[in-house]
Amino acid sequence: MKLAVRSLGDLAHDLVLAPERHVVATGEGVPLGDLVVERSERIDPREAKRALVLDTSHARDGVLDVAGALRDGAGTKSAKKRALPGDLVVSRLRPYLRQIALVHPGALALAPGRPLALSTEFYVLAPRDGDVAYLLPFLLGDDAQAALRDAQEGGHHPRVPRASLFALRVPHDRVRARVATSRKVDAALADLYRSSSRLRALVVAR
Repeated sequence: MKLAVRSLGDLAHDLVLAPERHVVATGEGVPLGDLVVERSERIDPREAKRALVLDTSHARDGVLDVAGALRDGAGTKSAKKRALPGDLVVSRLRPYLRQIALVHPGALALAPGRPLALSTEFYVLAPRDGDVAYLLPFLLGDDAQAALRDAQEGGHHPRVPRASLFALRVPHDRVRARVATSRKVDAALADLYRSSSRLRALVVAR
């Protein structure tokens, strides 16, 4: 059984009493919020017409579906978030869909010269120090996924509160192994996007 003890003074401004909101902050490890910062800037309206627009459906299991975004159209008139190479994007909507991905240079190479414009349903996480690639396996792992699922709020469109995401505890051994894990994640995604590029070239050629 997990317990989370909070005083009324510690609760969020909306006085959420659901224990699932707070239980993610218990246990050993480093709070995710100590390892990342949230990128909140919006895409420049002057860039919007040529931007590659990524909806939450274009991120899943660590991978950005750039080809799908290209098929779905270009340009946007609504407010969108900016993401840069090396950022992690985490959908706050329906966490059970695993809409989490790393903004990898290999993905950007599939749409060269186009800035990324992300749905405002994404949390965009940038590193406080070094990189964040090593956090991708953690966020997609069973423990983090279960915590996000338990923390979701709402019925028809369940969302994960920012506080619950940033309170996730990253095990100390994962933080210590961050450099080696990031290299493996980067190499695996580079291979995947190179294959995607070759396949897309064949499809376009036909």
